[in-house]
Amino acid sequence: MPFQQSFRGNEAQQGIFIALGANQLYRRCTPFENLRRALQLLSQHGVVLLNCSRPWRTPAWPDPSLPPFLNAVARVAWSGEDPVVLMRILHEVETACGRERSIRNAPRTLDLDLVDFRARVRTPENQADLVLPHPRAQDRAFVLLPMREIAPDWRSPASGEDIDQMIGKLSWNDRKDCRPAGGVLHAATHRLKRASS
Repeated sequence: MPFQQSFRGNEAQQGIFIALGANQLYRRCTPFENLRRALQLLSQHGVVLLNCSRPWRTPAWPDPSLPPFLNAVARVAWSGEDPVVLMRILHEVETACGRERSIRNAPRTLDLDLVDFRARVRTPENQADLVLPHPRAQDRAFVLLPMREIAPDWRSPASGEDIDQMIGKLSWNDRKDCRPAGGVLHAATHRLKRASS
């Protein structure tokens, strides 16, 4: 992986990982550009990008006739201690990139999910509460395959399973339908930072 640094062992276990996805245009920006913009906006909120997977293309679900998604996973650093505050930042960035919340699994300009926050396990007191790690990450090829690129030794803080075990439980169709899409989000983000400074 010449375009990124992968994190192993304790570094991977103590990280903050965010999953990114998009399948809709916003103000003529492609999904790829929306993902780049999201990384730039996160940096303006003090969320520092450490590395990011390649973008991966995945069929829309549950309706594969809709435009496919571009997905990625980023490892970030953030000085805050409360994951709920970080989720608010993620929602602000989604809104700034045109996200409109409608029905579940609807097409979207940007989707940001907090997959893991420093290996914390957080169970909800009610349905609206933040759950950590992300409760469906282990079922999603579009999270696990990009995550393995940047944190091949990551384990679920909830189950203790390593990433290869979780990937091995996915269906063959889920794995084969999730493919690298080309492009490098991490380098593109640095170009955007230089252009805006």
